[in-house]
Amino acid sequence: MPVSNPVEYTYTNPNDTAKSGSTSKSIPHPPAVSRVEHVVAGLKTITYGLAELSSSTTDVTCLWMLHPRLQIQECMAPFAAQFIKSWNSRPQSKDKGLIAVSFDQRNHGSRLVSSVANEAWRGGNEKHAQDMFSCYHGTSTDTNQLLDHIEAYIFPDASDKRKITQNIVFGISLGAHAGWHVLMQDPRFSAGIITIGCPDYTRLMSDRARLSKRKTWTESQGRDFIGSTDFPTGLAEAVRKYDPAGLILGTLAEARPQSKTQTHHHTDLTQSERDILLPLMSKTLANKRIINLSGGSDKLVPYAQAKPFLDWLKHVNGKGGFFEGSGLYFEDVVVEGAGHEVPPEMVTHMERFLLQTMEGEGTMDVGKVGHGRRDSRM
Repeated sequence: MPVSNPVEYTYTNPNDTAKSGSTSKSIPHPPAVSRVEHVVAGLKTITYGLAELSSSTTDVTCLWMLHPRLQIQECMAPFAAQFIKSWNSRPQSKDKGLIAVSFDQRNHGSRLVSSVANEAWRGGNEKHAQDMFSCYHGTSTDTNQLLDHIEAYIFPDASDKRKITQNIVFGISLGAHAGWHVLMQDPRFSAGIITIGCPDYTRLMSDRARLSKRKTWTESQGRDFIGSTDFPTGLAEAVRKYDPAGLILGTLAEARPQSKTQTHHHTDLTQSERDILLPLMSKTLANKRIINLSGGSDKLVPYAQAKPFLDWLKHVNGKGGFFEGSGLYFEDVVVEGAGHEVPPEMVTHMERFLLQTMEGEGTMDVGKVGHGRRDSRM
């Protein structure tokens, strides 16, 4: 299960006249926008779009860009350029600006410590499950910390009236896994663009262990995988605490310990279960806007592993569900025929969602797209 660069062909390669780094469907590489480098809390960060902010701007939206596994923060630059230019072409940009921030995830790029720790089981990493989860959970923690300090670096002048008033996380693959954590753990983030990621780490890694023919899975057909050396108890406890499905469905499982439903995706909730879940979900998901983008033919992060949790979430957030009226807007888009990649059609959805979020639009569309799988054909 080799990992290719999921954004390799999203944009044309501006430095390659032979266009070997692009396909006929690639988006033309946008002209670069301004970029400023700061070292914040010991991390090299790149902020895009500061020079393009209007002199009359006071409110600033910050798009936090989290890159894929085995890549570096530079691969997110074309997205920053496209989205910033698109927003700045609108009259609203005079009052509300858009910037983007990127940094290398833990053990990637300038922070690389161990190459093998970024590999999967098939790549020779015996601690794949621990390494990947701890890496992107660490990235979510880094994002929270950087937000604490970034304004002091980008707007240091006391007379500068610009403030970050809206934070949106945008993650791809490994960055999308981290994006779920950011959304659910930090109330300062009001929206997220989750691209080819998964909110259910246990299902994702159990299936990957099956496909990789790990003995910890094959010897018991998965029954004893959780708690094995490939998915230790300590990891299971961290997943229960931070993973979206682990946290919410784990809480639901504890409320119904005698349930025969191993995955605990039941929607026939008792009043006591609703009373337990409502405060938790209100704290982590209420009044958030999320678009989840998946490839219908993705074999590395299959939509099938995210679907049970996403369907459960759409059900309880739908008409008559106990979370209806929470303010959660959830859009689930599956691009049929797309693998573990970011085709132009996904970028179109990203841009639309971002602009609508910044304009305060789309909150009334929940009944149309917020509760069902929205197939999008290439």
